[in-house]
Amino acid sequence: MTRRERAYNRKVQELIDKVGKLEDREVGKALKILEDARKEVAANIAQTEWQAYAIPQHRAAVEQAIERFQQQYMSNQSGALRDGWNAGIDMVDAPLQYVGIRIAAQEISMSALEIAQGYSADLIKGLSADALKKVNGEIILGITGGKSPFEVMQAIGRNLEDKGVFKSIGHRAETITRTEMARVNSSAREARIQGTVGNTEPEMKWEKKWISSGKAEARHHHAGLDGVRVGIDEDFLGYIPYPHAPGLPAEETVNCG
Repeated sequence: MTRRERAYNRKVQELIDKVGKLEDREVGKALKILEDARKEVAANIAQTEWQAYAIPQHRAAVEQAIERFQQQYMSNQSGALRDGWNAGIDMVDAPLQYVGIRIAAQEISMSALEIAQGYSADLIKGLSADALKKVNGEIILGITGGKSPFEVMQAIGRNLEDKGVFKSIGHRAETITRTEMARVNSSAREARIQGTVGNTEPEMKWEKKWISSGKAEARHHHAGLDGVRVGIDEDFLGYIPYPHAPGLPAEETVNCG
């Protein structure tokens, strides 16, 4: 391996680590927003009389808390996806520039980012609707005698790690954040690659290399591809053009690093 190749690889790894930290940060933000909603719901349940006539008040308070969660999460995720998109472009440009290769690539279309933002918003709406349904179900059980107030509070949980409604919602929120950020990052990177090939000085032969995330729970066949090189227009084993490529099944993309 040449000195330039080593320098290029170091820069690539630095940017991969940066994207991983970006994902971690955004997951933390999403879970903080959810925890605030959980606290608001729990406070309402603890302070209101458990009578049938209170059902509308309970449901209205829960709906407001979940609506705030939805709006804040959607806003935060939209910005996070834009950051992931820009990081994807940087993952192509920065290493080449770092080793002295000049780029004359055109700006790439933002349509894939806009589609991803809309799709992510739909996922968050679905998540919020499920959370609302589950919490309201617990409240109705408490008011109708199916559960004691203490059991309802247990179902809401003392935090996001307690077994119950919000723990499962938290897991799904983390999956949405990580998967959609990785998806948009890959889309931007691939679009930038395609716009860069043939538009550098000096000209060069182009290949792509799979770099495994190194996660302990990485898919076996993904980990097995680590370091594999193919032509720029070829697929990796398993008909995978690149991670999170459009058309790949969920089992290939969800929580993929």
